[in-house]
Amino acid sequence: MPLKRRFARATVSCAFAAAAVLSLGAFSPVPPTSPDGSPASTVQPASPDGSPTSMIQRVDPPPRPTARALTADEIRRRGLDKYIDMSLQQETPPRIVDTNQGKFASGILSPARQFSNTSSNFTSGCWYLTTTYGAPGRNGAAYHTWCGNGAQVTYTSASCTGSTNLPSYMYEGCQNIQAYGVGWNVWDVTDGWRFCTSYNPYTGVCSSRAYPWQKNRYGANGQVWLLGWGG
Repeated sequence: MPLKRRFARATVSCAFAAAAVLSLGAFSPVPPTSPDGSPASTVQPASPDGSPTSMIQRVDPPPRPTARALTADEIRRRGLDKYIDMSLQQETPPRIVDTNQGKFASGILSPARQFSNTSSNFTSGCWYLTTTYGAPGRNGAAYHTWCGNGAQVTYTSASCTGSTNLPSYMYEGCQNIQAYGVGWNVWDVTDGWRFCTSYNPYTGVCSSRAYPWQKNRYGANGQVWLLGWGG
C-alpha cells in the first residue's frame, strides 16, 4: 500500500479515537434514584468552616431527654437559692413536649420580656435536664440547669461534651448557643457538636465532618419544648 494512503488511514483512525474519548469525558451518568423514584441528592451540606462534610443522610431523632426538679436542699447546696424565693419554692415536675409532632406546636410559649414578680400566685423552682446525641462511633451530651419564679427565668447554665470510639473519628468540640433567658419568660438553647468522621492520623487531615444539633426551649415554670434537631 502506498505510504500516503497508509498515513491517511492512520490519521482518520486517530481522529475517531479522539472523538470517542471526548464523548466519554462529556458523558454525565444518570444520578442515583431514591426508593420513590425521585433523583437522590448527592450535594454535600455546607459546614461552618467550609470544610467537606458527610453526605446528606437521614438523621434519627435523639433520645428523649431526662429532666427533674431540684430539691430545696440541692438548690441551697448549689447556691441557687439566691435566684428564687425559697418561701415559694416547689418541686414542680418538668413537662417535656415534643413540638416536632404538629399537634403540640401551637402550645409553644413565645418569648417575651418579663418583670420580676413576687406575687404569691407564682411558685419558684429550679430544674435540671440532660440531653444526648448518639450515632455509630460518636456520642454527645449536654446539661442544662435553669430557675424561674413561674413568670420569669432567673438563672441559666449550659454545658456539653462528646466522644468518639472509632480510629477514623475524632471529637472536635461542642457549644451551647443561648437566647432569651434571665429576664424573659423562656430560655432557648441550641446544643451543637462537631465530629471529624474521616480522620487520617498519618497526615492529620480531616476530610469530612458531621455537625449534629438539638434545640430546646425552657419555661419559667419548668416547661420543656423540644424544638428541633438535625445533623
